Amino acid sequence: MNKMILLASAFASCVPADGPDVVATAGAVLPAVPSISTVLAACGTAGSVPVLPVGTDLQRVDIDLTAFPDALCNDGTGAAFFFRPASTAAGQSRWVIDLQGGGGCHSPDDCARRWCSVGTNFGLDQMSSTLVPAGGTRGAGILVRGAAFTNPFDDANQVLVKYCTSDMYAGHSGKLVVNAADPVTGAPVQFQIEFEGQAVLDAVIATLRRDGASPPDYTPISGVPTPLPDLDDATEVLLAGASAGGGGVINNVDRVGDLLRANNTVCAGASCPRYTALIDSTFGPSNEGLNWGTSMMCTMGGACTWQDVLAAATGLYTSNGDASCETWHAAFAPATAYLCDDTDHVLRNHVTTPFMVRQGLRDQLLSSNAIASGVSVFGQGPMTLPLFSRLVRAQLIALGQLAITAEEGATIATTPAVFGPPCPDHDTLTSNLAVYNAEVLSGGALYAMFDVYANWTTAAAPTGVIYRPGDPTFCP
Repeated sequence: MNKMILLASAFASCVPADGPDVVATAGAVLPAVPSISTVLAACGTAGSVPVLPVGTDLQRVDIDLTAFPDALCNDGTGAAFFFRPASTAAGQSRWVIDLQGGGGCHSPDDCARRWCSVGTNFGLDQMSSTLVPAGGTRGAGILVRGAAFTNPFDDANQVLVKYCTSDMYAGHSGKLVVNAADPVTGAPVQFQIEFEGQAVLDAVIATLRRDGASPPDYTPISGVPTPLPDLDDATEVLLAGASAGGGGVINNVDRVGDLLRANNTVCAGASCPRYTALIDSTFGPSNEGLNWGTSMMCTMGGACTWQDVLAAATGLYTSNGDASCETWHAAFAPATAYLCDDTDHVLRNHVTTPFMVRQGLRDQLLSSNAIASGVSVFGQGPMTLPLFSRLVRAQLIALGQLAITAEEGATIATTPAVFGPPCPDHDTLTSNLAVYNAEVLSGGALYAMFDVYANWTTAAAPTGVIYRPGDPTFCP
């Protein structure tokens, strides 16, 4: 077991817990305390980031809480996902499962501010299912379907997992009773909150596998119901996510792959189904190499090393991440086992599933958070946008050497694919323009993200396309 920092927002909010400790946890006798939704009803509001649009492309499914009682959002409402079945016979055994992103919270006060959208772009819509479109949503980005875009998963079974747990799909906390300050009035408040992201993901996967529950038939506008194929019959699965969704992929991808291989009905072995990961907008400069002594986490809270910062940011709930990281560190480097709390470290050292990273070199959220934090780079000074861009570019290139540099390099059989445009967009996987119109020049040709993915999965070249300073910029 370990605790996972919410790295997508770590630079902005990763300071020692700014409120009282947790009052009671699951397993104890909990006091009769209402949910965060009741206690902070007066200030609860949706965030400013785009919400899921109402649509008819992907149909909503409410997770069966009788079968999966822990599949709950932060406020205790039942979690949901969206799906549409394959559009061709060939696509029926192919799947793309996208984990929605949306930041996170790491202390009671931080979660209260998140619920009320105070000092953050996020809000209660990332903590509850109450604002989720009742019928369905539109498919876009990697879930788009139609001739206008060359999506390799156009005809596949498409699934979007709604994010409402603030924990990068790693939590399984049960109910917690916490003390915090009302983010508007400053008055002390006490509320219940839960972090069940891993339980939600597990319930979605089980439902798609028809293990304990089954998704309803898909009913399009035509009114002709169509069943969703069984995930256990898959020959190809892509698990994708951006920002906190990308962290969710890192936390769960190897474990979910083991489950899918163990239960596949059409083939056997380590290569069936063909199982890959796509991780977007969560690959900033390696935190281990930064100087946290200059950051506000140090000057304001005394967390002056990355180990201190991680410890300060992971005290609210216990959650599950990559198990092989813990096993490796326990055996070979127990003094640095704390690094398993860092999804950035896990991705660079312990994810053995073949994966592709898409990361904008000028990611506006990750770069601005890093700059605002006051963190610096040894020998190079405070973080700036040009420095952020140079570090990300160099470290994307370095992913090509993971078989040599990673702590589990001997088990990493596939060199990661990389797409590094110079663009500022963050959390791009649901954006048609960012997915299909952002291009990078390589060898005299222009490549978009899925061009690189197609090369990678068919043993063609190039599989690492990263912007070179001085080249033309092709950002949408």
